[in-house]
Amino acid sequence: MPKKLNKDKQKTTFEAQDESGVEEGQMDAMHEHEQEKQPANSDMPSTLDLLNAIRLFKQEFHTEMGGIMSAIGAVQVDIQKCGGRIDEAEKRISNAEDEITLLKNDMESLERQAKFLSKKVEDLEGRSRRNNIRILGIPEKEEGTDPRSFMEKFISDTLKIPPPVLERAHRINTRQSSIANRSRAFIIKCLSYRDREGIMKAARTIKELSYKDNKIAFLPDLPAETYRQQRQYDGVRKKLREIGLWKHRIIYPARLLLTNEERTQVFDTPADVDVYIKSLKQAQNA
Repeated sequence: MPKKLNKDKQKTTFEAQDESGVEEGQMDAMHEHEQEKQPANSDMPSTLDLLNAIRLFKQEFHTEMGGIMSAIGAVQVDIQKCGGRIDEAEKRISNAEDEITLLKNDMESLERQAKFLSKKVEDLEGRSRRNNIRILGIPEKEEGTDPRSFMEKFISDTLKIPPPVLERAHRINTRQSSIANRSRAFIIKCLSYRDREGIMKAARTIKELSYKDNKIAFLPDLPAETYRQQRQYDGVRKKLREIGLWKHRIIYPARLLLTNEERTQVFDTPADVDVYIKSLKQAQNA
């Protein structure tokens, strides 16, 4: 008997399916036999009913499993497609990161080059204005039709120096001055840098300059960026005057020249001047 059972267990699925018809015939015979044995009004399920329920459950189970396996196969296909797309996306992201790195390096190089060129242009603009002087406070239309001759005589009479030789003289064209009812500034260009320095030196020796009850100021003609950098020293220059240091001035392009106790120092930034002021105050308090 054990050998026979082992042989029965080794039957293939196809053999089990061939025998299903025999099993169904036997189950039908058993069903008739059970009906004969059991009373008509019995509520207990018979063995055949249980076998039919099991067979129905197996059929439904195989049907549902077939659908589940089909769905799993479709999901596997989708996962494979997604995997391929992810690999492609990773490659594109890696290439994009490499391109971003190259673009970042190029941008940094261009920024350095732009800063260098900007400083170069600013320096060239400043050099082109080296012989220029900006004069403020001259009323409108005083120059008549010949501003160059007028400015040569004006400078000689105001500063008490020989008439300089000017290459040209003109007022700046700005709407802001006319709107504010202020006279426009004069720009003069000296024929030589020596004449320009002589005019500025003479203007610094006179504390107050005036023309027809208007205050006159002689200023260097600077590029806008250089002028902005020089204006950053206004705060520290005020602090220097408050502690009694008056011998200081701005030198080109934007540095401060300070003389204190017969010692002259040059500061490159307003922060350096501020540190120097704090050191003087600490020395005084010590």
